[in-house]
Amino acid sequence: MTYTFGVEIETCGASIPEIKSALRTAEIRGCTVVPDGTPSVDAEIVLPPLAACDFAFDYIKKICRVLQSVGATVNTRCGLHVHIGNAPLDGDMSPTRFCGDSISVRQETGRFVVGQYFAEPMDFVAVQDIMHRYTRQQSTIDTMFPRSRTGNRYCSPLSLSRIDAATNISELTFGKFNSINLQTWSRGTIEFRQASGTVEADKIINWVEFLLNLVDHTNTARVEGGTRTIVTDTPEQPFRRGARVGITYDMMRSDGGATTLEIMDATGCTEGDVRRRVSEIRTRVGDAAVVTGTQQSNGASYGDGTHHTSYTVLFAFETTTDGATLLPEHRIGNASIWAGLSDELFEWWHNRVETLVR
Repeated sequence: MTYTFGVEIETCGASIPEIKSALRTAEIRGCTVVPDGTPSVDAEIVLPPLAACDFAFDYIKKICRVLQSVGATVNTRCGLHVHIGNAPLDGDMSPTRFCGDSISVRQETGRFVVGQYFAEPMDFVAVQDIMHRYTRQQSTIDTMFPRSRTGNRYCSPLSLSRIDAATNISELTFGKFNSINLQTWSRGTIEFRQASGTVEADKIINWVEFLLNLVDHTNTARVEGGTRTIVTDTPEQPFRRGARVGITYDMMRSDGGATTLEIMDATGCTEGDVRRRVSEIRTRVGDAAVVTGTQQSNGASYGDGTHHTSYTVLFAFETTTDGATLLPEHRIGNASIWAGLSDELFEWWHNRVETLVR
């Protein structure tokens, strides 16, 4: 699978008109230069979506040479934001062709490429695993950048427990100013915000390749398609305890549940009222959480429903859904952020960490 990427380079020391003029002179198409809004940041250079190949990396190198030529530099307020596409390229699309088309579309329309270039987006389970692996080794990633990017309000670290508790993409969307931002999901990307600003092409490219490997390793070595089971705990009490529906819920969420007659005796309600409250409880906690025992299943004859029909709210229930699932323990790939990374890139990053320590 080939995932795409986009880069936003924040700079200072050169004005937007200066950078735009230099890019035109160098005949570099497809990238835009806009204000960023962060204090002490003069410009943000937004590249079009690219796919990893020599063409893409040469494109980044040309842009960096232009930025350096006009005196653009970075300070501690500048960041480097990398967007990884949430869907791989369609199998028939080559990275080089994609880059050419993407640059042309951006230059001619001001828009980003969409639609026919991409396969289906990655599953929630894959996104959750990517975020889990990144956050699990957050302290290691902190050492890969200057201290100004650790605990930075524009790229705050995520909560591992909240990631693990999430059940959908919405619950993984914690806000823009986090190390990983999913507010861009509807636009087709996952944004990684922690990298420090730079106009050095090797630093940009090596961070992009690190993230692409992180995403690829999850999707090829840790996740597989199929059916997954989700276990959900029911709340102890989602209603007011003294209310009739709250009492009904407590009775139903007990060992063996409660019969219609028992609920009628405890609440003074009619049989129809009990059915309506059971329906309300189903709406609140989910159909799968409520089990109805008919008079026949309870060993009674038809017509004895008031006495023998019972309702139980399960303490926990399972639901299954089509989609990806993590591979079993004996097959799943290493969770390390370094897993699958080339020896060359692994060595570059560890040398980078040592340089920052010194």
